[in-house]
Amino acid sequence: MKSLRIWPKVDSVNHPGCLLVALVVAVAYLTGCQGTMLSTTNVGQTIKPSAQINLVKTGPQSGQFSDGYVAVNYKYTASGGNLQINGVVQFGTAIVGNFRTVQTFDLGLLLGDSQGKVLMQQGLTTAVENSVSSPVNFSTTVLLPLQAATMAFSYNGTAYGGVGSDSPTSFWADPVER
Repeated sequence: MKSLRIWPKVDSVNHPGCLLVALVVAVAYLTGCQGTMLSTTNVGQTIKPSAQINLVKTGPQSGQFSDGYVAVNYKYTASGGNLQINGVVQFGTAIVGNFRTVQTFDLGLLLGDSQGKVLMQQGLTTAVENSVSSPVNFSTTVLLPLQAATMAFSYNGTAYGGVGSDSPTSFWADPVER
């Protein structure tokens, strides 16, 4: 019986370029996935008590998370195993006062149980080459774990175009105890 070979046999010793192409494709894929912040690296960790926001599961709710770098004004409704959340991100004075452009920005949501143990992590929005004065809107539906009782926002970004320097500077909020 003959076997059908779909992929050609590639010997990386004789064709080192193929190995390089595979590596570049893998890095590009993983970099693209990073923007969604669907990582499970925080699952099982504990959200810092100061970062925990009580999750109210009745009726529409609203609130604000603010730390000087970003302000997230949000609204959510928890129903039927889903969390519908939308809002707007404004960059704070620490960013607006020092930079012109946010090169990359990822906003994520962590959902935790009543002790703050992370049950899941979900990306909410991504922005690229955004003026520091332009808001970033988001609207999404997240599957809501039955035990979810708290939530917290996480973000990471880079900004550039500062006074006397165009070098990118990183900023982030990691609400998980390490």
